[in-house]
Amino acid sequence: DFAPEYARVDAVCAQEGLRVPYRALRPADLAAVLRRDGALPGVHVDLNEEVVQRSAAARGVRVLLSGLGGDEGVSFGGRGYYVHLLLRLRWMRLAAELRVQDGNPWKHLADAVAPLVMMPSFERKARRFLKGRELRRGRGGQRRWLVHPAFAPRARPMPRVWPIGVRSLQLQSLRYGHLNARTEGWTASGARRGIEYRYPLLDRRVLEFTLGLPPEQFRRGRWGRWLMRRALRSILPSVVCWQEKAGDPARVTSHLDALADALPQVRRGLEARVAPPARSGYVDMPRLLEELDADRFRAATPPARMHAPLVHTLMFLDL
Repeated sequence: DFAPEYARVDAVCAQEGLRVPYRALRPADLAAVLRRDGALPGVHVDLNEEVVQRSAAARGVRVLLSGLGGDEGVSFGGRGYYVHLLLRLRWMRLAAELRVQDGNPWKHLADAVAPLVMMPSFERKARRFLKGRELRRGRGGQRRWLVHPAFAPRARPMPRVWPIGVRSLQLQSLRYGHLNARTEGWTASGARRGIEYRYPLLDRRVLEFTLGLPPEQFRRGRWGRWLMRRALRSILPSVVCWQEKAGDPARVTSHLDALADALPQVRRGLEARVAPPARSGYVDMPRLLEELDADRFRAATPPARMHAPLVHTLMFLDL
């Protein structure tokens, strides 16, 4: 049921007198993006933004405002707040916070404590086991990836820093690199269409103010993004401001359906090549070709599980 997602959009449009031109993703759009060389500077894997830019340029739009930086800054959800209370021995406040949560409060407490007492890799496996998710394994019981088997043993993943507390998580998110990649990629691709991007939530003054706030400003009771909700409660319609979950299933489902239909087009292009891509030595090409099947992609549980590995691998290959 996608009604709640569109209801929020409609509520804002009705209040502000706006009209939203919806545009569905087409498999041909995605196939064209997947053939790009994602290793080049200024190229970012963002299949939806490509359609946004085309639609905006066709309507003569010259400036696009982006909310990038909100999840890491002023509208941060408050992850790490329970750990903050726990380590500062504010147990009464922690108990009060957990009591108003939906579901079992002990589960929320366990989620908060897990990073403190478990190795990161073990914690991830434990979460998957508790949620009933089986690890996908290939022959020999080994997890199968899209990395070439001969190259995989030579790769050394970067050590993972396990941040504790609200501010540490915010800083880790800001350093992750995705914001730089997106702003650079969107700015470059937008400029080719005469579109200028602006990022008000990444303004240095906004970020400095946000990072100086106490952790309780980001979560209050069952409400994450508390600071942004309070700031906009007299501006946004209540159905938007006090929406507990900010998911967009209609967009995601449309995206995954179009991607599933685009994968066979990409596979045919790969199979028609006289010579394999120059970077194919880093990729398990037989496995990749197996995964470029619409039915196989849709059969994944959920399909989004294979979304990132496939998209990033195809963008890495010089198609």
